[in-house]
Amino acid sequence: MRIAMYWHNGRSLGHTAESAKVAHGLVDSGEEMHISGLTGAWRGLDLLPAGMDVVKLPAFTNYDNASGWGTTGRTAMAAGPLFRLRSELSEVFLRHYAPDVFLVNHLPRGAEDELVPALTATRGAGERRVLTLRGVLFDAEKTDREYFSEDSARWIDRHFDAIHVHTHPEVFRLEDHYGVPHYLRDRIHYTGYLVDEFQLGRDAARASLGVDDAERLVLASMGGGQGAMGLWTALIDALAEQRTGFDRVRLVTGPYLEAADARTLRARAAELPWLEVVAYEPAMMTWMAAADLFIGAAGANMLSEVLAVGCNSIVIPRQVRESEQRIHARLLADRGLVRMCDLPDVLAGAIGPTLAEALREPLAPKAGHLLGGARRYAALLRGEGA
Repeated sequence: MRIAMYWHNGRSLGHTAESAKVAHGLVDSGEEMHISGLTGAWRGLDLLPAGMDVVKLPAFTNYDNASGWGTTGRTAMAAGPLFRLRSELSEVFLRHYAPDVFLVNHLPRGAEDELVPALTATRGAGERRVLTLRGVLFDAEKTDREYFSEDSARWIDRHFDAIHVHTHPEVFRLEDHYGVPHYLRDRIHYTGYLVDEFQLGRDAARASLGVDDAERLVLASMGGGQGAMGLWTALIDALAEQRTGFDRVRLVTGPYLEAADARTLRARAAELPWLEVVAYEPAMMTWMAAADLFIGAAGANMLSEVLAVGCNSIVIPRQVRESEQRIHARLLADRGLVRMCDLPDVLAGAIGPTLAEALREPLAPKAGHLLGGARRYAALLRGEGA
């Protein structure tokens, strides 16, 4: 089976990590799979399976600011020419690669409609197209406008054979929150969260990392980390006030944190003997299992890893212009699987009571039945259960 996977770019590692989990599930199925990625992402590609090829589109940057996205090309190209170039490259690659399955992550038309020429071209014989969604998309008004208005839904209807949703229906169903038209409902399949239950417990994780059994360890990560400096400053201040509750904080900035902010954080850590700052951690789930408390962004990928590890966590919805993380985190918090502290509260210095409670009364969530989506993918693409 020849598979092409598109994910647009992203401001963080979430879409790359999500696509990587699907790719690993396919590779690990034992079937003969040839997988190529099509993406503008330039960080986190080491998460992909070793045998997976990547067709790299010229990347863009944008920022989740209240004033707008500010999209620019990393090659100093204006957005218009950049996306025309990306669109042409995508169409040429897909025409010659001729995949049996084309998985399109999150954006049915691609970023800035860049997949429209490829998707409106004549399909190859037997080619299947699958739209993959993280589950919670945006607030209901924006989601219905961008996905399920008549024009948007009919686009999905014409160009996709299936919709795979990477959450468990016990937590979230598109049909319950959005205006999904009847003609799309039978194409939806809920895979469950992509990850499997993590196999290392606290003691084994600490042994593998060389962490002393008695050390009280806090781990913090904001995903890719773009634009997270204000959050890091507030969080470090709050942790300093809870200093008696832990021995060490390992702070993972993420590879997209701006260079000047990374230097500022390292300088701050040099003054605080309990604070350790690293840019990137490929063994994140092992560190999550080893930690007494994990503090993380409430992105869909990170939430799935929290559930897989079953760790004591505080999650922070850090989006400014969108509400997806807040909605998803609240659904899990209401089930007692995570603690949530909203971004305005963190920035206002109000996370202290939540930190104290999490250190004093750790959660130990059990969510194994919600997991395992990636290992089901090969069967789904064969049409079994889709």
